[in-house]
Amino acid sequence: MASRRMRYLTLLLASGAILSAQTTGSLQGRVMDPKGRPVVGATVSISGAGIQGGRSTTTDESGTYRIGLLPPGFCTITATKEGLNAAKAQIQIGLDRTATVDLALKSIATATVEVTDANATVDLKATTAGSNYTSEAILKLPTTRDFANVALLAPGVSQDNVGFKVYGSSGAENNFVVDGINTTNVEFGTQGKKIPQEFVQEFQVKTGGYEAEYGKATGGIINVITKSGGNEFSGDVFAYSEGRAFKSGNRHTDDANLRLKPLLLENRTSEYGFDVGGPIIKDKLWFFAAYDRRTNSQESQVRVPGPDLGLKAPTDSTRDLYALKLTWRLAENQTLIASVLGDPEKVTGAVKDPQGPSTTWDGERKIGGTDLSLRYELTGQSWFVQLQASQHEEKNSVLPTGAGASLIQTVDNTTQRNSGGFGRYDDKDFTRTNFSGSLTWYLGPHELKGGFDLQTDKATIHRGYSGGQQVTDYGNGTYSHYYWTVAGADVNNAPSIIFNASPKHESAGYFVQDKWSATPALTFNLGVRLDTTKIKDQHGATKIDLKDQWAPRLGVIWDWAGKGQDKVYMSLSRFYEQVPLDLVIRSFSDESNPTIFNFSPTSLVPDPAAGTSSIVGSYIEPVDPDLKGQYSDELILGAETTVATNYILGAKYIRRYVGRAIEDSLDVNSPLGDYFIMNPGTSQTGRQYPRATRDYKGVEVSVQRKFADHYTWQASYLWSKLDGNYEGAYQGVGGPDGTGQLDPNINSAFDEPAFMVNSEGRLSGDRTHQVKANGYYEWDFGLTLGASFTYATGTPVNRLGFADQVQPFPYTRYELFLTPRGSEGRTPDTSRLDLNLGYTFKVVAKQQVRLSLDITNVLNSQSATAVDQRYNFSGLDVGQTNPYFKAPTTFQAPRSVRFGVRYSF
Repeated sequence: MASRRMRYLTLLLASGAILSAQTTGSLQGRVMDPKGRPVVGATVSISGAGIQGGRSTTTDESGTYRIGLLPPGFCTITATKEGLNAAKAQIQIGLDRTATVDLALKSIATATVEVTDANATVDLKATTAGSNYTSEAILKLPTTRDFANVALLAPGVSQDNVGFKVYGSSGAENNFVVDGINTTNVEFGTQGKKIPQEFVQEFQVKTGGYEAEYGKATGGIINVITKSGGNEFSGDVFAYSEGRAFKSGNRHTDDANLRLKPLLLENRTSEYGFDVGGPIIKDKLWFFAAYDRRTNSQESQVRVPGPDLGLKAPTDSTRDLYALKLTWRLAENQTLIASVLGDPEKVTGAVKDPQGPSTTWDGERKIGGTDLSLRYELTGQSWFVQLQASQHEEKNSVLPTGAGASLIQTVDNTTQRNSGGFGRYDDKDFTRTNFSGSLTWYLGPHELKGGFDLQTDKATIHRGYSGGQQVTDYGNGTYSHYYWTVAGADVNNAPSIIFNASPKHESAGYFVQDKWSATPALTFNLGVRLDTTKIKDQHGATKIDLKDQWAPRLGVIWDWAGKGQDKVYMSLSRFYEQVPLDLVIRSFSDESNPTIFNFSPTSLVPDPAAGTSSIVGSYIEPVDPDLKGQYSDELILGAETTVATNYILGAKYIRRYVGRAIEDSLDVNSPLGDYFIMNPGTSQTGRQYPRATRDYKGVEVSVQRKFADHYTWQASYLWSKLDGNYEGAYQGVGGPDGTGQLDPNINSAFDEPAFMVNSEGRLSGDRTHQVKANGYYEWDFGLTLGASFTYATGTPVNRLGFADQVQPFPYTRYELFLTPRGSEGRTPDTSRLDLNLGYTFKVVAKQQVRLSLDITNVLNSQSATAVDQRYNFSGLDVGQTNPYFKAPTTFQAPRSVRFGVRYSF
């Protein structure tokens, strides 16, 4: 029977199943007799609310036991052996963590069986940096309603304009995994799924040192498992409310440089929903279902001088979040899990900043979609396998409604007032399909694991401008016209079109790894991963074939005290980027954008007297023949030790740097002015440019108090330095207004040689000091108090110049470093204190009600988080012509209050 099952397993793997992120945890340990000798053949069983029918195994000749595929949650472990008394322990199984619990069997003469609290936070099998948060901790700590923001509680995680920065990597370099589904945004590599707290069973953020089974990221891994049903019915009904009446005002709306920005008059949010789980057939078939509706109403006011001054601009959004999970125990060692996750959202009204009449901003935005997955788990005595098929869908559309759909939009370059029509619109749909699986085999002191993955990402894109173009009025009779045109068009004959594209990526990954316990105190994590990606244009032709992306991983863990509570460790890792679809959409889909200068508000015929007209794109971008994948290398040296039973002290050194980048750049030797997809500094064309560099160094110290005596907390301090000439997938400075560019692998960093002048220095995400602390206390009568505090030093400021005089191709963007990068000072330091106050009282039996109050930014700190880095308005300017250079542009959000009520049964 066993050999037949193994043949069946081999056939399943060979048919195309792939690995996925972990959705479970594991347990290991040794069983000893009263004299400290290993007990062979002892039965170790584990039971808990999330484990159907319980699980059991027996110890080997060294007294060792291992159990995998355990759902995260609180469990009881029992060891028994004839002639000896039983031993019990209670443990919290963590998501993708290995808990180590040693059990001592006493003499049969012992009258009672003691239950030991074996909870520990030191994972002796992993070099991974990061944190885990249970659903209970998330409830009691002050966080936003979106699950991903829990990551900000962890050391090493901060924010940029597009997401979470992890140890120097930009916010577009993380991988988001929910129930084993890769939910990362397909187009840009940012967060691609929204989930409320009530759906989450456990949240994990991996900030570094992760094993070979994890790929598709050069930043962090956000790994989440949603709740499942159990043998008893349970659930919640909840509601939350947040309105402007509970918020402090923005002190900076009347700052001189912000007086033209829309004024927010009203902002109200309400949310309600339910979650319920239980048995359909006890110990056989469970279900979990949840629904959350969030509505938001805003009202802004136009403040640009003109006929629209004072115009009210409403924005209304409705988001429907839902989840359904079925857990079916097919047999004692087989489980089938089906999941559905949805987050569609619709926004109407002012879907753009209101800077003019309603025709310029009134529209409709649709985002989100539905994800599906089916996972099969099979367990043997010394092995287990996971197989999963999944599909992730995203919509991201911003479309005009009403009269603005057919009118040309004109932007007054002097007053910043918009007039006419809606301007740019996008209608975008994305689909990702995965087939995933992994095989784990315990062989003596080795925990062997291997797998492979297949992934297909597809896009359907429609883009255009209302009236066929967007016009900029320079106030002196000169106009520029920007739009999409046909591939290969001449600047003197470039008709306006709606841009359409339907490209795709086909990716595969393979990995093997071994967690080898060379001795009871010494573990080696050895692994290697291979990723490949074929980037195909809308005609199905392969334009880039990234092969041989070998990513070795090496980890060493030493339990120096031999008590299972302390370790020193080292991790050496290489991480390859999963290239988002933005590159193939823009570079291989015949995307062509003219900028036509003339003296007409509507004509597309260029006039040299008005300026130099040009076309960016206009062809399938060439690729260096020796192009290779983008990767980062990482070194972590760390230690953790348990002090006074409940305290975990930690320290680590982190070094992470970009080894190779993929970007597009001008071939200065090309008579046609071709832009190539290249590796700056290394590939054939890329050798014309310096190598892309991004070097992060950090030293982190932390202390964590395990939950005991009603409270828990953790605190950390991080010193770091981030410098180089390359920001990553998200470029934190530059772009049309100097605030950055989100175009992974085709940012403007290496577009022309002029952009490399003064480009080496402190990068936009550099923060020298960061302090974090969070925790909660709970009283016996039902009151809980949670707090979170962060402090961070400011980020570097640059002196940016307008690139309109750059040769050979002028840019109407801020891409020039007029002084060495990051040398113009820093933004102010920031600090924030958040509080969560909850009171729970029982109604009857297991029914209870929780009232909650979340206060964000209790001290109402409103320090500047960004400043205007534009030094001039033209390359012909002499000296500073922007009067607001270094003036603050964005600030910490004012204090806000959220009320909540939850009925649990």
